[in-house]
Amino acid sequence: MPIYEFRCPRCGKRSEKLCKMGETGETLVCEVCGQSGLQKLVSGFASPGVAGAGPRCSPGCGGNCAGCH
Repeated sequence: MPIYEFRCPRCGKRSEKLCKMGETGETLVCEVCGQSGLQKLVSGFASPGVAGAGPRCSPGCGGNCAGCH
């Protein structure tokens, strides 16, 4: 099963979930505010040999976030 990244439309909390292929997030609930219907995000993947986060990355980024680069 793949790991998908989701964002809560109410509080903005980002989370990763191990889901079945094709999960849309419509049935998922935010662990912070309880909002249902999380938004599925397009996320990069890490591969062996990736150097890591850049100087402007937020914690846990891993160097693959569009907001930092």
